[in-house]
Formats: sequence, structure tokens, C-alpha cells
Amino acid sequence: MALKPVLKLKVDELFLRWLSEPDTQNSLKENLRQLTHGEALTTPLSHYSLASPRSSSGKQSPRLRPTSPPFSPPTSKLPSPRSPRRPLSNKNNHRNGGTKTNLTVQTGKDVKDIIKKDNELIKERDKENKELSPSLTTATSTITTVTVTDTSKDTKRHDAGKTLQNVNIPKFYYPYGKPINKEETEKILDKVSKEFSKLEGGKALLHNFGPITKVINLPLYWKSLLYTASGGNKNGYVTFQMFAAMWRKVFSVCHDAASRFVKLLTVHSPQGRDYVDEADLIPLVQDIVETHPGLTFLQEAPEFHSRYVNTVIARILYCVNRSWSGKITVTELRKSNFLSTLSLLEEEDDINQVMDYFSYEHFYVIYCKFWELDKDHDLLIDKHDLARHNDHAVNSRTIERIFSGAVIKGKNALEGKMSYPQFVCFLLSEEDKRNPTSVEYWFRVMDLDGDGVISMYEMEYFYEEQMQKMEALGIEKLPFEDCLCQMLDLVRPKDNERITLADLKNCKMTHIFFDTFINLDKFLDHEQRDPFSNMRDVDSDIPEPTDWERYAAEEYELLVAEEGANDQEEVHYEDDFEPDEDEIVNEEKKSSVADRVSQNSRALSEEDDIYDFSTDSLGY
Repeated sequence: MALKPVLKLKVDELFLRWLSEPDTQNSLKENLRQLTHGEALTTPLSHYSLASPRSSSGKQSPRLRPTSPPFSPPTSKLPSPRSPRRPLSNKNNHRNGGTKTNLTVQTGKDVKDIIKKDNELIKERDKENKELSPSLTTATSTITTVTVTDTSKDTKRHDAGKTLQNVNIPKFYYPYGKPINKEETEKILDKVSKEFSKLEGGKALLHNFGPITKVINLPLYWKSLLYTASGGNKNGYVTFQMFAAMWRKVFSVCHDAASRFVKLLTVHSPQGRDYVDEADLIPLVQDIVETHPGLTFLQEAPEFHSRYVNTVIARILYCVNRSWSGKITVTELRKSNFLSTLSLLEEEDDINQVMDYFSYEHFYVIYCKFWELDKDHDLLIDKHDLARHNDHAVNSRTIERIFSGAVIKGKNALEGKMSYPQFVCFLLSEEDKRNPTSVEYWFRVMDLDGDGVISMYEMEYFYEEQMQKMEALGIEKLPFEDCLCQMLDLVRPKDNERITLADLKNCKMTHIFFDTFINLDKFLDHEQRDPFSNMRDVDSDIPEPTDWERYAAEEYELLVAEEGANDQEEVHYEDDFEPDEDEIVNEEKKSSVADRVSQNSRALSEEDDIYDFSTDSLGY
């Protein structure tokens, strides 16, 4: 019977340790010399032995002693501990070292053949020694083994333990990107040196880093990262020596875009962070606000710069930071589309065409929605303010869960407040429940006990308020049992008694599931809508807008229309209190006509009264 893999490794380890002992090597050398000269074997082979605790009264060392003599065969056969009724067999004696090994000594040509075969076996054993235990390869290739008459089982065991092939597997995992040649790095620095030589005094300011960024084949809006990492904010300028030191420090270790982006933002961090937080992104977005041609109108309204910056950063964390830690890692950055979107800003002058992260129209919609709820305008809202969102469409139990710490954490959660960046996440999740982050957001809200599943009890808890609202509006309510059957058929979970996050992410109608328990208006809209109205054209090459993009476009048009109507009302008010020139001319004409009529009436009254019928003359 072949040895088990773990046992075989242990046996091989003991054999290699025995083979590397000096006494064993000396014994083998002496045996080899005697075989080559045709002499009888006189030097016994030393081997390990485990001293029995019963055989000595003193303490035994747990280490194995290779120079200890072999066990002598027992004088009487004792029963085995495993089977007390049966005597100890020869096979067991052989395993315990109780039988002696018979050595067959041969001379002449047979000895040479044996030595040749043994040399081949030694070479194979040396390969195995190098692979399994490089430190135990002290045995030289000149040592040969002694031929031992063995059974067929030992032969099969030897065949099963063939040496492994040494396969050279090339490195395939590069956590910071595949390295580039040093020659390319030096070529890039030569190009940068020429750009610095064109500047006055060899000092580059932030606005001078545009050409430098393009020389090293990086996106244009990485210029603020390079400037800050080179020490520009500290010194007010950057020299070539400062840039070269930064380049060798960062780009000699990081070789792909994601790792370089993180390293540039954290190169001056004292902790040596390998992630990006909210504060690291502020200079990058601020530089986009100040230099992008699609945001030049914001130069006249600096009070909105911080609002736009906070909105963009909140959207970046919402989409990129999938671990909900507030720390963007290199792996998360690689899996997102943020770096490609950042590169797109250089090619697109209209900022509103960049729907992801940077659209000003999206910022306008989000900020206006928050401004309507924030009555005291301290950039913090409570649960009562949030309940007024979209005419109380979101039920109160959902709002209680939002402020309970399920999705809002930190100081604001303890005070029962929601900040503006947290409202950005709420609005994105509310209006686009197909987004993976939105699915996680509402799953956290509905998972009351935090056990990682949405049970029937939790679904019933949120649906009770929906039924109360329907009853108050005079709408025929759907019993929870029927609603539960619909939801299970909709999601098709693996376990019909509970719904997991994986079930909802695999479902293509997750938004209907959440709206059923969270938003009554959208739930009724789904019930009355034509199921084929939102069918997407699969053959179309134009990507379909997301639910958030559709909502933002509609709300932006409504907000612009309302603002235009307000402007017209203000114009009418000005007309009422400040008449224009045409109205003044008309008033003058009216006054002149009135003067003429009054003069004629005075003349008639002085001469005759045409309405005096006391005389016979009628005035004809």
C-alpha cells in the first residue's frame, strides 16, 4: 500500500536528514570503497532510532540521534497494541526496525553495473533534495547507495516517489504594474529637462505643468498631482532636480496608472499610505474647476467652488470606493472608470457631456434638491427635512433606518444629522436603484438585524407602512402575502425564505423590489406602467442612459424652466412700478385729451345749459 502524501513527505524529510549526517556519509564512502575493491562490508550503516520511554529510566531527548545503535530484535513475540489478540507479525517488525536488512555483496562487472545504476539514482535523489530542502544537500554526488534486497512493494513505493520536474514559472503578478526599462525612464527625464530649460530660472509653476505632463504621456489634469508631489505647494515652484527626485521615487516603484495616481497623492504622507481619502482629491478637483474650459463661468461665483468640489468627490467615493471605507485603494481604482473619465476631460470642452462624476448639470440638480430641504442653510439636514423629499415619497421607517447608522456613520449619525456629501449618496441611491452601490445602500437599510439577509419579517416591517399609505389614499392595497409571492418570483433567490445581496445583484429588476418597500409613488408607477415601455434596444450601438442620468436631465429642465418663470415675474413687477417710455407718452396723450374736454365743458356751462328745458328754445 502506497504511503499517504503527508506521511511520504515526512519519510522523505527524515531520509534526507539521515543522509546529510557526517557519520552516514562516512559510512557510505567506506562501503563504496569496499565494494569497488571487492572487499566484504565491515562498516555498518548508522540510522535513526527512537528510544522507547520504557527502556530507560532517565530523561530522553526528543531529538533524533543518528549514531544510536539499531534496535535488537525482541526475544519473545509480544502482542501488538492495535490488535492484542494477534502476535506481532514480521511486517510490523520490519516497520518498527525489528528485522535486519540483508546486504548482497557482488563483485566484478556486476558491481560496476550496480555502481552505474546507483549513480543515476543518486542524481535523481540530488534533484529531489534541492527541490524539497535546499539546506539539506550536503551529500555529494560521489556517494552511492548500497543495493538492498527489497520487496515488490518497496519498488512500487520508489516508483510512486519520482522526483518533481523543476518548472521555471515566470512572474505574472505585479501589484504595482509591470516594470519598465530604466532607459525609458532616463529618456523621459531628458525630455522633461528640456521643458524646464525653456522656463525662466528653470522654475515651473502650476500653470507651467501642462506641457510637462504631456511630455511624460500622462493625462493633462494630472498636472496638479505632479506639481504637489514635487514639492510645489511647499516651495511655490518646482525645479528639474525636485521633479527628477520625485520621478525616481514614485515611478521606479509604481508602473501602472492606478498605482502612480495613488502614490502621487500620498507621496508626502507620513504614514506611507497606500490609499486615497477625501482630502487627497480636493486639489485635483479644484484645479479642474479653475482650468477646464467648460467651467469658466464659475470663476465669477467662487462661493460655489467648494460645493461643486464636494459633489464631485462624493460621487467619486460613491462609485469607486466599493468597500465603504472612505479609502480608495489601488485595486478599487483599477476596477473603476475614474482614470479614463479623468483623461476624457482633456478631450471634451463641454463638462456636461462627461456624465460620470463631473457634470455641472448633475451638480446643479443635487445642490438645488438639498437647498430646498435645508431650511436654515447650515448644510445639515435632519430626518424631518429628509422626509419632505419628493413630497414625502420615502416612508418614515426607511428614513429612521438611514439615520440609525446603517448608511450614515460618524459624528453626524450620533447627532441625527445628514451632511451634504451624505445627501449626494442618498439621492444617487434613491434615483438609480440599479447601480451596484445603490443595491448595497438599500440592502443595508432593509437588513434590520445585520445578518446579511433580508428575511420575510424585514420585508413585512417596511411594507406595513406602504399599506397604511395606500389605505389613507383610498387605493386598494395588496396583501403582504401576495406581495411576497410577487417579490420572490421577481428576485428568484436561492433560498425562498430569505434574500441575499448576491440574489439582488443578479436580479435585473432590483429597483422594483426596493421601490415596493421604500417609495410608494414609484411602486404605484411600476404597477400602472406598461411592462414593455422600458424595453431597451439590444441592437442599438448608443448606450442607454442610466436611471440617474434620465432623472437629472428631467429635473434640470424643470429647474431651468422654473428659474425662467421667476425671472419673467420679476420683469412684470418692474413694469408695474417703473413704466417705460411708451407708457409715459400714452399717459401724456390721455392727459391732453382730458384737458381739452374739461375746457369745452367749462365753455358750455358759461354760455347755455343744453340740458335746461325751461325755455322753448332747444338750442337747434
